[in-house]
Amino acid sequence: MQEQNKKRYKKVRREDMEVPGAPLAVKVVNNQIEPALRLWKRKVKDSGHLDELKERQQYTKPTTKRRRQKQLAVRAEWVRRQRENY
Repeated sequence: MQEQNKKRYKKVRREDMEVPGAPLAVKVVNNQIEPALRLWKRKVKDSGHLDELKERQQYTKPTTKRRRQKQLAVRAEWVRRQRENY
């Protein structure tokens, strides 16, 4: 009986939740906060804001940054070659 009284909302699309002119803003549609929250988390992750904040928590020397960047490049090349061989 209670299931029949529930409102049926159509699935909220990503385009409906977008806010023009605000890259990290999300609009809640039909009181459905879960999809809006999911989209907002994805936008924040893709923007790189959290990574930058974590990086700025402490100072890293330029040589350390270069060394880390080179290690990542070596690893990426190794992975690429491994995939190429199979």
